[in-house]
Amino acid sequence: MKNNWSVSRAQVLNTCERQYYFDYLAPARINSRDTTLKEIGFLKKLTNIPMWQGNIFHSVVANSLKRIQRRDSLLSKTWLRSLKNKVEKEWAFSESRRFRETPQLIDKAGGLALFEHEYDLELSGKNSQVILQFIEALVNRFTIWVEQTDLIKKVQSAKQIWIEPDIYGSHAPGFVIDNVQVIAKVDLALVTPDKRFTIFDWKTGNYSSILSGRNSQAEFQINVYQLWPHLTLEYPLESIEAHVVYLGSDAVNHKTFKMDLEQREYTLSSIRRSIAYIQRFSNNDDGLNFSLEDFDFANSVGICQQCKFKKLCQRVLEV
Repeated sequence: MKNNWSVSRAQVLNTCERQYYFDYLAPARINSRDTTLKEIGFLKKLTNIPMWQGNIFHSVVANSLKRIQRRDSLLSKTWLRSLKNKVEKEWAFSESRRFRETPQLIDKAGGLALFEHEYDLELSGKNSQVILQFIEALVNRFTIWVEQTDLIKKVQSAKQIWIEPDIYGSHAPGFVIDNVQVIAKVDLALVTPDKRFTIFDWKTGNYSSILSGRNSQAEFQINVYQLWPHLTLEYPLESIEAHVVYLGSDAVNHKTFKMDLEQREYTLSSIRRSIAYIQRFSNNDDGLNFSLEDFDFANSVGICQQCKFKKLCQRVLEV
Protein backbone atom coordinates (compact mmCIF):
# COMPACT_ATOMS: atom_id res chain seq x y z
CA MET A 1 0.00 0.00 0.00
CA LYS A 2 1.05 3.60 -0.29
CA ASN A 3 2.14 4.71 3.15
CA ASN A 4 -1.18 6.34 3.99
CA TRP A 5 -4.64 5.36 5.20
CA SER A 6 -8.02 7.07 5.07
CA VAL A 7 -11.58 6.19 5.98
CA SER A 8 -12.60 6.28 2.31
CA ARG A 9 -9.76 3.96 1.29
CA ALA A 10 -10.72 1.47 4.00
CA GLN A 11 -14.37 1.68 2.98
CA VAL A 12 -13.55 0.77 -0.62
CA LEU A 13 -11.71 -2.38 0.44
CA ASN A 14 -14.51 -3.34 2.85
CA THR A 15 -17.04 -2.89 0.05
CA CYS A 16 -15.27 -4.73 -2.78
CA GLU A 17 -11.73 -6.08 -3.11
CA ARG A 18 -11.73 -5.76 -6.90
CA GLN A 19 -12.80 -2.13 -6.71
CA TYR A 20 -9.91 -1.55 -4.31
CA TYR A 21 -7.51 -3.07 -6.85
CA PHE A 22 -8.84 -0.86 -9.65
CA ASP A 23 -8.80 2.30 -7.52
CA TYR A 24 -5.55 1.94 -5.62
CA LEU A 25 -3.27 -0.79 -6.97
CA ALA A 26 -3.61 -1.03 -10.74
CA PRO A 27 -0.89 1.09 -12.45
CA ALA A 28 -3.55 2.59 -14.71
CA ARG A 29 -3.58 5.88 -16.63
CA ILE A 30 -5.80 7.19 -19.39
CA ASN A 31 -2.69 7.26 -21.60
CA SER A 32 -1.51 3.75 -20.63
CA ARG A 33 -0.29 1.65 -23.56
CA ASP A 34 -2.01 -1.46 -22.20
CA THR A 35 -5.68 -1.30 -23.27
CA THR A 36 -7.03 -2.73 -20.01
CA LEU A 37 -5.01 -0.34 -17.89
CA LYS A 38 -6.09 2.50 -20.16
CA GLU A 39 -9.74 1.59 -19.60
CA ILE A 40 -9.25 1.34 -15.83
CA GLY A 41 -7.57 4.73 -15.91
CA PHE A 42 -10.58 6.17 -17.71
CA LEU A 43 -13.15 4.56 -15.40
CA LYS A 44 -11.29 5.92 -12.37
CA LYS A 45 -12.11 9.39 -13.68
CA LEU A 46 -15.87 8.81 -13.52
CA THR A 47 -17.91 10.48 -10.81
CA ASN A 48 -21.60 10.09 -10.06
CA ILE A 49 -24.20 12.83 -9.75
CA PRO A 50 -24.34 12.89 -5.92
CA MET A 51 -20.54 13.10 -5.71
CA TRP A 52 -20.43 15.82 -8.37
CA GLN A 53 -23.08 17.86 -6.55
CA GLY A 54 -21.23 17.39 -3.28
CA ASN A 55 -17.89 18.49 -4.72
CA ILE A 56 -19.40 21.67 -6.14
CA PHE A 57 -21.20 22.44 -2.88
CA HIS A 58 -18.03 21.96 -0.84
CA SER A 59 -16.16 24.28 -3.20
CA VAL A 60 -18.81 27.00 -2.80
CA VAL A 61 -18.74 26.62 0.99
CA ALA A 62 -14.92 26.74 1.15
CA ASN A 63 -14.90 29.96 -0.89
CA SER A 64 -17.64 31.41 1.33
CA LEU A 65 -15.71 30.61 4.51
CA LYS A 66 -12.59 32.24 3.11
CA ARG A 67 -14.66 35.35 2.40
CA ILE A 68 -15.97 35.29 5.97
CA GLN A 69 -12.40 34.99 7.24
CA ARG A 70 -11.53 38.14 5.23
CA ARG A 71 -14.67 39.81 6.64
CA ASP A 72 -16.30 40.00 3.22
CA SER A 73 -19.94 39.16 2.58
CA LEU A 74 -20.84 35.46 2.87
CA LEU A 75 -21.22 35.04 -0.90
CA SER A 76 -20.18 37.27 -3.77
CA LYS A 77 -22.84 38.66 -6.08
CA THR A 78 -21.47 36.70 -9.01
CA TRP A 79 -21.39 33.27 -7.33
CA LEU A 80 -24.74 32.12 -8.71
CA ARG A 81 -23.87 33.09 -12.28
CA SER A 82 -20.50 31.36 -12.03
CA LEU A 83 -22.13 28.29 -10.53
CA LYS A 84 -24.72 28.19 -13.31
CA ASN A 85 -22.03 28.40 -16.00
CA LYS A 86 -19.97 25.66 -14.36
CA VAL A 87 -22.88 23.24 -13.92
CA GLU A 88 -24.22 23.77 -17.45
CA LYS A 89 -20.80 23.46 -19.10
CA GLU A 90 -19.83 20.29 -17.23
CA TRP A 91 -23.24 18.68 -17.72
CA ALA A 92 -23.19 19.43 -21.46
CA PHE A 93 -19.73 17.89 -21.84
CA SER A 94 -20.72 14.74 -19.95
CA GLU A 95 -24.11 14.40 -21.64
CA SER A 96 -22.46 14.59 -25.06
CA ARG A 97 -20.26 11.62 -24.08
CA ARG A 98 -17.28 13.50 -25.52
CA PHE A 99 -15.19 11.99 -22.73
CA ARG A 100 -15.26 8.67 -24.61
CA GLU A 101 -13.24 10.12 -27.50
CA THR A 102 -11.24 12.70 -25.52
CA PRO A 103 -10.77 11.37 -21.97
CA GLN A 104 -7.75 13.63 -21.52
CA LEU A 105 -10.21 16.55 -21.18
CA ILE A 106 -11.76 15.07 -18.03
CA ASP A 107 -10.94 17.22 -14.97
CA LYS A 108 -9.98 20.11 -17.22
CA ALA A 109 -12.18 23.24 -17.24
CA GLY A 110 -15.66 22.08 -18.19
CA GLY A 111 -14.59 18.45 -18.54
CA LEU A 112 -16.70 15.96 -16.62
CA ALA A 113 -17.51 12.27 -17.04
CA LEU A 114 -20.57 11.15 -15.12
CA PHE A 115 -21.08 7.51 -14.21
CA GLU A 116 -24.73 7.84 -15.21
CA HIS A 117 -23.84 9.03 -18.73
CA GLU A 118 -21.10 6.46 -19.31
CA TYR A 119 -23.53 3.64 -18.51
CA ASP A 120 -26.50 5.30 -20.27
CA LEU A 121 -28.65 5.08 -17.14
CA GLU A 122 -32.19 6.39 -16.85
CA LEU A 123 -31.85 9.80 -15.21
CA SER A 124 -35.50 10.24 -14.16
CA GLY A 125 -35.74 13.93 -15.01
CA LYS A 126 -32.22 14.87 -13.95
CA ASN A 127 -30.71 17.70 -15.96
CA SER A 128 -28.40 20.65 -15.38
CA GLN A 129 -31.22 22.84 -14.07
CA VAL A 130 -32.34 20.26 -11.53
CA ILE A 131 -28.73 19.83 -10.40
CA LEU A 132 -28.30 23.58 -10.11
CA GLN A 133 -31.49 23.96 -8.07
CA PHE A 134 -30.36 21.23 -5.68
CA ILE A 135 -26.96 22.86 -5.11
CA GLU A 136 -28.61 26.26 -4.65
CA ALA A 137 -30.92 24.75 -2.02
CA LEU A 138 -27.92 23.28 -0.18
CA VAL A 139 -26.11 26.62 -0.24
CA ASN A 140 -29.19 28.49 0.96
CA ARG A 141 -29.66 26.07 3.87
CA PHE A 142 -25.99 26.40 4.74
CA THR A 143 -26.21 30.22 4.63
CA ILE A 144 -29.23 30.27 6.93
CA TRP A 145 -27.57 27.79 9.31
CA VAL A 146 -24.40 29.91 9.42
CA GLU A 147 -26.42 33.02 10.25
CA GLN A 148 -28.31 31.18 13.00
CA THR A 149 -25.13 29.93 14.67
CA ASP A 150 -22.00 31.70 15.87
CA LEU A 151 -19.87 30.26 13.03
CA ILE A 152 -19.09 33.68 11.50
CA LYS A 153 -17.76 34.92 14.84
CA LYS A 154 -15.77 31.70 15.34
CA VAL A 155 -14.18 31.91 11.90
CA GLN A 156 -13.26 35.57 12.24
CA SER A 157 -11.90 35.25 15.78
CA ALA A 158 -10.07 31.93 15.26
CA LYS A 159 -6.47 31.77 16.46
CA GLN A 160 -5.80 29.15 13.78
CA ILE A 161 -8.00 27.95 10.94
CA TRP A 162 -8.04 25.23 8.27
CA ILE A 163 -10.52 25.52 5.37
CA GLU A 164 -10.50 22.47 3.06
CA PRO A 165 -6.77 21.98 3.74
CA ASP A 166 -4.58 19.93 1.41
CA ILE A 167 -4.55 16.29 2.49
CA TYR A 168 -0.94 15.67 1.45
CA GLY A 169 2.28 17.33 2.51
CA SER A 170 4.12 17.94 5.75
CA HIS A 171 1.36 20.11 7.19
CA ALA A 172 -1.60 17.99 6.07
CA PRO A 173 -4.12 17.15 8.80
CA GLY A 174 -3.64 13.66 10.16
CA PHE A 175 -1.42 11.52 12.35
CA VAL A 176 0.90 8.51 12.14
CA ILE A 177 0.17 4.96 13.31
CA ASP A 178 2.78 2.23 12.82
CA ASN A 179 4.61 4.36 10.21
CA VAL A 180 1.39 4.84 8.24
CA GLN A 181 0.05 8.37 7.71
CA VAL A 182 -3.64 8.57 8.59
CA ILE A 183 -5.38 11.24 6.50
CA ALA A 184 -8.00 13.50 8.07
CA LYS A 185 -9.87 15.29 5.28
CA VAL A 186 -11.63 17.95 7.32
CA ASP A 187 -13.90 20.57 5.76
CA LEU A 188 -13.24 23.18 8.43
CA ALA A 189 -11.21 23.22 11.63
CA LEU A 190 -10.34 26.08 13.92
CA VAL A 191 -8.87 26.97 17.28
CA THR A 192 -11.05 29.30 19.32
CA PRO A 193 -9.67 32.12 21.51
CA ASP A 194 -10.18 29.91 24.58
CA LYS A 195 -7.99 27.23 22.92
CA ARG A 196 -10.73 24.79 22.04
CA PHE A 197 -10.27 22.80 18.83
CA THR A 198 -13.43 22.60 16.71
CA ILE A 199 -13.97 20.48 13.58
CA PHE A 200 -16.81 20.70 11.05
CA ASP A 201 -17.89 18.23 8.38
CA TRP A 202 -20.60 19.11 5.84
CA LYS A 203 -22.87 16.34 4.52
CA THR A 204 -25.08 16.85 1.46
CA GLY A 205 -27.23 13.84 2.29
CA ASN A 206 -29.91 13.26 4.90
CA TYR A 207 -29.21 12.21 8.46
CA SER A 208 -30.69 8.84 9.36
CA SER A 209 -31.05 7.85 13.00
CA ILE A 210 -31.00 4.24 11.78
CA LEU A 211 -27.34 4.66 10.82
CA SER A 212 -26.26 6.44 14.00
CA GLY A 213 -24.10 4.74 16.57
CA ARG A 214 -20.55 3.51 16.94
CA ASN A 215 -20.54 1.59 13.64
CA SER A 216 -21.74 4.47 11.48
CA GLN A 217 -19.10 5.40 8.92
CA ALA A 218 -19.85 9.11 9.35
CA GLU A 219 -19.38 8.91 13.10
CA PHE A 220 -16.28 6.73 12.79
CA GLN A 221 -14.90 9.26 10.31
CA ILE A 222 -15.46 12.19 12.66
CA ASN A 223 -13.75 10.26 15.46
CA VAL A 224 -10.74 9.74 13.20
CA TYR A 225 -10.70 13.49 12.54
CA GLN A 226 -10.68 14.24 16.28
CA LEU A 227 -7.55 12.13 16.71
CA TRP A 228 -5.64 14.56 14.48
CA PRO A 229 -5.53 17.50 16.94
CA HIS A 230 -5.21 15.08 19.85
CA LEU A 231 -2.27 12.99 18.60
CA THR A 232 -0.45 15.45 16.32
CA LEU A 233 -1.19 18.85 17.84
CA GLU A 234 -1.40 17.52 21.43
CA TYR A 235 -4.81 18.92 22.34
CA PRO A 236 -6.46 17.10 25.26
CA LEU A 237 -9.62 15.20 24.32
CA GLU A 238 -11.82 17.39 26.51
CA SER A 239 -10.84 20.48 24.46
CA ILE A 240 -11.86 18.93 21.12
CA GLU A 241 -15.34 18.82 19.63
CA ALA A 242 -16.63 17.91 16.18
CA HIS A 243 -19.77 18.88 14.30
CA VAL A 244 -21.42 16.98 11.46
CA VAL A 245 -23.95 19.13 9.59
CA TYR A 246 -26.45 17.31 7.35
CA LEU A 247 -27.95 19.62 4.71
CA GLY A 248 -29.82 17.16 2.50
CA SER A 249 -33.31 17.85 3.85
CA ASP A 250 -35.27 21.03 4.50
CA ALA A 251 -34.42 20.91 8.20
CA VAL A 252 -30.65 21.04 8.77
CA ASN A 253 -29.54 18.31 11.16
CA HIS A 254 -26.54 19.33 13.27
CA LYS A 255 -24.82 16.66 15.38
CA THR A 256 -22.08 17.37 17.91
CA PHE A 257 -19.49 14.77 18.96
CA LYS A 258 -16.87 14.58 21.68
CA MET A 259 -14.43 11.75 22.18
CA ASP A 260 -13.65 10.01 25.44
CA LEU A 261 -10.81 7.60 26.23
CA GLU A 262 -12.90 4.52 25.38
CA GLN A 263 -13.79 5.90 21.95
CA ARG A 264 -10.17 6.91 21.44
CA GLU A 265 -8.94 3.35 22.01
CA TYR A 266 -11.77 1.83 19.96
CA THR A 267 -11.03 4.14 17.01
CA LEU A 268 -7.27 3.52 17.15
CA SER A 269 -7.86 -0.23 17.33
CA SER A 270 -10.21 -0.08 14.33
CA ILE A 271 -7.67 1.87 12.31
CA ARG A 272 -4.91 -0.62 13.13
CA ARG A 273 -7.11 -3.55 12.09
CA SER A 274 -7.95 -1.81 8.84
CA ILE A 275 -4.29 -1.02 8.12
CA ALA A 276 -3.39 -4.68 8.69
CA TYR A 277 -6.18 -5.76 6.32
CA ILE A 278 -4.99 -3.37 3.61
CA GLN A 279 -1.38 -4.44 4.04
CA ARG A 280 -2.36 -8.03 3.30
CA PHE A 281 -2.89 -6.92 -0.29
CA SER A 282 0.25 -4.85 -0.61
CA ASN A 283 3.00 -5.93 -2.98
CA ASN A 284 6.33 -6.14 -1.20
CA ASP A 285 10.02 -6.82 -1.76
CA ASP A 286 9.79 -10.49 -0.73
CA GLY A 287 8.43 -11.65 -4.06
CA LEU A 288 4.79 -11.54 -3.00
CA ASN A 289 2.94 -9.79 -5.81
CA PHE A 290 -0.81 -9.52 -6.25
CA SER A 291 -2.82 -9.33 -9.45
CA LEU A 292 -6.52 -8.75 -10.08
CA GLU A 293 -7.27 -12.47 -9.79
CA ASP A 294 -6.32 -12.35 -6.11
CA PHE A 295 -9.17 -9.93 -5.32
CA ASP A 296 -12.72 -11.09 -4.69
CA PHE A 297 -15.98 -9.71 -6.06
CA ALA A 298 -18.42 -7.74 -3.92
CA ASN A 299 -21.00 -9.86 -2.13
CA SER A 300 -23.94 -7.73 -3.25
CA VAL A 301 -25.36 -7.09 -6.71
CA GLY A 302 -26.52 -3.70 -5.45
CA ILE A 303 -22.93 -2.68 -4.80
CA CYS A 304 -21.94 -3.77 -8.31
CA GLN A 305 -24.75 -1.77 -9.90
CA GLN A 306 -23.33 1.44 -8.47
CA CYS A 307 -19.68 0.66 -9.23
CA LYS A 308 -17.90 2.60 -11.98
CA PHE A 309 -15.78 -0.46 -12.79
CA LYS A 310 -18.71 -2.84 -13.25
CA LYS A 311 -18.21 -3.31 -17.02
CA LEU A 312 -14.82 -4.90 -16.32
CA CYS A 313 -16.37 -7.43 -13.94
CA GLN A 314 -19.35 -8.06 -16.23
CA ARG A 315 -16.99 -9.41 -18.88
CA VAL A 316 -15.49 -11.88 -16.44
CA LEU A 317 -18.86 -12.99 -15.07
CA GLU A 318 -20.48 -12.93 -18.53
CA VAL A 319 -23.53 -11.07 -17.22
